[in-house]
Amino acid sequence: MGTGARSSKRKPGEIEKLPSGARRVKVYAGIDPISKKRLYLRETVPAGPNVDREAEKVRTRLLSEVYERRHPRTDATVAQPIDRHLADARLGIKTRINYRSQADKHIVPCIGREKIRAVDATITDSFYAELRRCRRSSLASPLAR
Repeated sequence: MGTGARSSKRKPGEIEKLPSGARRVKVYAGIDPISKKRLYLRETVPAGPNVDREAEKVRTRLLSEVYERRHPRTDATVAQPIDRHLADARLGIKTRINYRSQADKHIVPCIGREKIRAVDATITDSFYAELRRCRRSSLASPLAR
């Protein structure tokens, strides 16, 4: 076998050369637990004499961000502290039932099984967008009036 492109180890992430001479760096960052779509970190490096070197630095930084997020400080899921809080908090019976109902209806189905370490701004924004969408559809429902 010869030493072609297949024998060298492929680096994760992509660096795309744009028509302007700039580079677009793209690194896979997992699956959005709410939308179930693939997440990518992207950054564009402006054209210049050291554009390739700068793009490699950006790729390394983005890969580091993805890597750091995968090393947890805890293995707890989002639902676990909710359960603990509802068990320990001094709440009235109706309040506890209402909180449990809201968590079971909105939080647990969307992100309850996700590890806390995986919940970042992107996931939070996606979750809130889903809550707004559900609220709009429930407001549009004739039964909600």
